Amino acid sequence: MIKSAPYIPIASIFSLVFLLIIPYWLVQMICIGFLLIVLISFLYVKLLERSIKVERRLKKLKLSCQEQSDITFTIKNYSRMHVFCCYYFDDAPFFFIYKDKNQDMISLRPREVKQICYKVSAQERGLYHIGPVKLRTTDPFGLFNLELEIPADLEVTVRPARLKLQTQVFPGIPQGSRKIRNPIYEDVTMRRSVREYKYGDEVKRINWRASARFEKLYTNQYEDSYDVPLFVFLNLAEDDYSIRNRGYYSEKAIEIAANIVEYARSIKQACGFAAYGSNFPFLPPKQNQWDYILDLLSVIKIEEGKLDYNPKLKFKHQLPNGCLFYQVGPEEVEYYFAKLEANKEDINTSNLGVLKK
Repeated sequence: MIKSAPYIPIASIFSLVFLLIIPYWLVQMICIGFLLIVLISFLYVKLLERSIKVERRLKKLKLSCQEQSDITFTIKNYSRMHVFCCYYFDDAPFFFIYKDKNQDMISLRPREVKQICYKVSAQERGLYHIGPVKLRTTDPFGLFNLELEIPADLEVTVRPARLKLQTQVFPGIPQGSRKIRNPIYEDVTMRRSVREYKYGDEVKRINWRASARFEKLYTNQYEDSYDVPLFVFLNLAEDDYSIRNRGYYSEKAIEIAANIVEYARSIKQACGFAAYGSNFPFLPPKQNQWDYILDLLSVIKIEEGKLDYNPKLKFKHQLPNGCLFYQVGPEEVEYYFAKLEANKEDINTSNLGVLKK
């Protein structure tokens, strides 16, 4: 949008009238000069309106609560005109902006591209949007103001805050991706090395090729590995939480659940999820669905009612063999705060009662 200074229309009309009525060449030259300046200034701003662009490389961003993240975008001047003074403002509601760097004054040379970067953090999980980017500039004479509002939307998913919580996993299904020093979980499809034959070794373990080469018996050694699927059940039944601390405790339960899912992603193990409430589906343990579960935990809300069933018994026959069942609710949160008050360092899913055996 182009806005002119209040006196420009009136001055232009008077200049045009004086040009047509007053026959003196000096007055006419002054009027013509003023009208040319107004015209050139308007064309200057009109050209900038079409030439200044804002772009974001990222369209979606994911970060955890109370963590810093960089927000970047570029302002491009495609014209051959110099932008002497340009004010920008990136609208980022619900975020804490460090040093208010989402707004500032810059100048742009012809064909110049400037990258803007600032840091934000969020105090609450959820789905937010950053944008639009607002620009304001003017011509060199200050006769016309150009105001642009460019969408450049950025979708930000704020995930639950990370906790100091150790997630314990135990051997589950043999022949997986996790290494362990336990011959019970030996994977005969993954040979680790060979060693000299010892009395009592099975004949089928002998490496005949290596034995023939070195004229001595050698035995194969295999990798010991396992897979351990995880399943997280989150109880957000409103009536199960005390009215006094319902909001805070339910948020802490979500953070504990997210911590377990994050750990499953770090060790690349299948993870499933379910929660009290009809709006969130039952997700059996699968690979590569950690981000989807974390996105659910970013927007999940507490539900009305009371948990009136045993989750482990309900989902028992829908989970794979060897799956570890984690249940997070008000009782587990109480244990968590009790550990914190006691200054315990070994806070894990086992001593909090989250891991149901």
